[in-house]
Amino acid sequence: MTIAGIAFWTVAIPLVLVVLVPLVLVHELGHFVVARLSGIRVLEFGIGFPPRAKVIGHDHETTYTLNYLPIGGFVLLEGEEADSDDPRGFGNATLPKQLIVLLGGVAMNVVTAVVLLFIVAWAFNPVVQPVILGAPVAGSPADLAGLKSGETLVSVDGQTQSLLAFSSDPAAAWRQDLIAHAGQTVTLVVADVNGVQRSVQVKLNVPTAKENWSLGIQFGSLAVVNTSGNPVSAAGLALDGTGRAMGLILQALGNIVGNLATHPTQAPSGVQGPVGIAADIGHVASQPNALMLLLLIAGIISANLALVNFLPFPPLDGGKMVIMVVKRVFGARGVSAVEAAAYVAGFAFLLAFIAWISYFDIIRGGAP
Repeated sequence: MTIAGIAFWTVAIPLVLVVLVPLVLVHELGHFVVARLSGIRVLEFGIGFPPRAKVIGHDHETTYTLNYLPIGGFVLLEGEEADSDDPRGFGNATLPKQLIVLLGGVAMNVVTAVVLLFIVAWAFNPVVQPVILGAPVAGSPADLAGLKSGETLVSVDGQTQSLLAFSSDPAAAWRQDLIAHAGQTVTLVVADVNGVQRSVQVKLNVPTAKENWSLGIQFGSLAVVNTSGNPVSAAGLALDGTGRAMGLILQALGNIVGNLATHPTQAPSGVQGPVGIAADIGHVASQPNALMLLLLIAGIISANLALVNFLPFPPLDGGKMVIMVVKRVFGARGVSAVEAAAYVAGFAFLLAFIAWISYFDIIRGGAP
C-alpha cells in the first residue's frame, strides 16, 4: 500500500466508526428505552462489544459498560438468552411487549434517519443542477433562449431536484421534468459560469422521432448546490427521502438475492460492505461540503439499519420477532436449543455475507 493509501485509511477508518457506532448505539437505545418502559429488566447496556474494558456506571438494575471492540453496542435483557424465573424477564413478558421491545431499535433508526435528513434539508437543502454541455441545437428552444455551454440549469418553473430524492440518474430526472412540460411555456432559471442567475421564458418542443428533445441542449456533469431551506419543506423532504432510501435498500436486497442465486462470483450492483462504506466516507471527508455529505450518508445508513434489522432472519430483530410468534403459537417457553442454534447459524451466515460483500469492495478499490 502506498503512503497516500495509508494516510487515506488512517482518516477513513476512524470516520466510519464515528458514523456507524452512534447509529448502532441509537438502535440499542431504542431497545433499552422500550424495555424499561415495558417493565422488562435490562441487565446491561454495553458500548462496544466484549471483552469488557470497564464499568462506567449503573443504576438500580442496569450496568453500563465500555467494551474493547468499538463496533457498536448491545443491550442484555433478563431472560433473553437463557431461561429465567424472573417475572420481569423478556421470555416471561407478553407477546405484544416482546414485539414492541424488538421494534424499538428499528423505530429508533427510522426516527434517526428522518432527523438527520431533516437537518440536511433545512441547514443545507442540497439540490442537483445539471451543467449544460455543448452548443444548443440550431433553432431549438435552448438556442432561441440564448443558453450557452457551461451554464447551469437551476430550476424549471421554480421546481428544483433535491439530492434527497436519491435519484440514480438526476440528469434523467431533469430531462423527464422538461418532457412533462413539452409544448408549454416555462420559466427556466440558469446560472452562468460565474454563478450569476437569469430567468428566461422558453416554449418547450414536443419531442418527435426527428426532433427527440424538448429543450434541445445536452446536459453534462452535475453540480450539488446548497440553497436556503425552511423547516416545513425540510420535514417533507426528510420523510420522503427516508422512504426513498429504504426503497433503494429493498432494491439492493433484491439484487443481492439475484446475484447469489445466479452469479455469486459477481458483485451485486448498488451494494457495499463495510470496506466500501469506509472508502466512500474517506473520500467525502475531503470534499468542501463534507459535513453535509456525512450527515446524508449517516441518514441513509440509519434507514438501512432499520430495514435490514426488520428482515425475518435470525439473529436480526425481525427474525427474533418471528421466533417469538412461533413460540407463542406452539406454547413453547424458555430459550430452546433450536432457537439458540438458529441465532448462531444466522450470525455465521451474516459474517460470511459481510466477507463476501467486502471481497468485492476490495476488488473494486476506490481508495488511493
